[in-house]
Amino acid sequence: MRRVYTVGETVYDIIFKNNVPVEGKPGGALLNSAVTLGRLGVPVCMVGDYADDQIGRIIDQFLKDNGVDIQHVTRYDNARSRLALAFLDENNNAEYSFYKIRKQGKLHVNFPEIEKGDIVLFGSFYGIKPEIREDLRSFLLKAREKEALVVYDPNFREAHKRDLPELMPFIRENVSFADVVKGSDEDFRYIWGCQTPEQAYERLLEIGSPTLVYTANRKGVNVINRKLNKHYDVPQISPVSTVGAGDTFNAGIVYGLYRHEIAKAQVQDLDEAIWDDLVVFPICFSKDVCLSYENYVSVGLAKTISLGSVL
Repeated sequence: MRRVYTVGETVYDIIFKNNVPVEGKPGGALLNSAVTLGRLGVPVCMVGDYADDQIGRIIDQFLKDNGVDIQHVTRYDNARSRLALAFLDENNNAEYSFYKIRKQGKLHVNFPEIEKGDIVLFGSFYGIKPEIREDLRSFLLKAREKEALVVYDPNFREAHKRDLPELMPFIRENVSFADVVKGSDEDFRYIWGCQTPEQAYERLLEIGSPTLVYTANRKGVNVINRKLNKHYDVPQISPVSTVGAGDTFNAGIVYGLYRHEIAKAQVQDLDEAIWDDLVVFPICFSKDVCLSYENYVSVGLAKTISLGSVL
């Protein structure tokens, strides 16, 4: 059976509006994606780590309750789980402060044995974290050897720009492993100084040949590959929170690839008609997330989609 693996950090998100905490819930970019996929009935496994403390146990139960396999999550004794504070501005876009996991000794990630046809979604700071780099690289090499389909989101934050020279080799290598790179206009501006999706795609082609899915908030989405360069408009909404929007967008890409049974060998040459169908899911999912303080697609929408309703 084809499986999806999401590889990334888990945190507990505390959301502030007007400097007052208004919501708290399990989070982290790849956890958010995993929960959306679990709610949609996709066989998804979270690969990552957190402490065996009260926060960790909350996250543990939440993942189980939402259909996410946690057999490849490492839990640390005598440690404290990560926290992420999200401060919403007047447009309900978030600025973050992160509190790292506190433990003694080396971080350990229990990577799975990948199989042909599986899908791997990874990225964010976990994708360029020096402490786990060698283990992650070995896993991605196996994914390539097994012809798994790999989706990468750099999700690169402005706070890390000062470390870019050190991190750039990791970002470039991640792109070389990827079949699809999803990135925002901010990602490409911070990393390579790109101002357009075409400039971003040219930078990717210098490294590999992934399909680019380029997001620009209200300005919409561009999909570029060897056969296609197409812009997609997005609904204009007044968001409640944008905290999980990009993560759930990623889940929508993976869900579309899974639902359409797209293999690694096919993804670079998907034509316009298929992308027209695929891109509906990420746009719909991110809109749904932006209309609440949830970081994942709502249970109601997930149930509607799993019943086969057309978006």
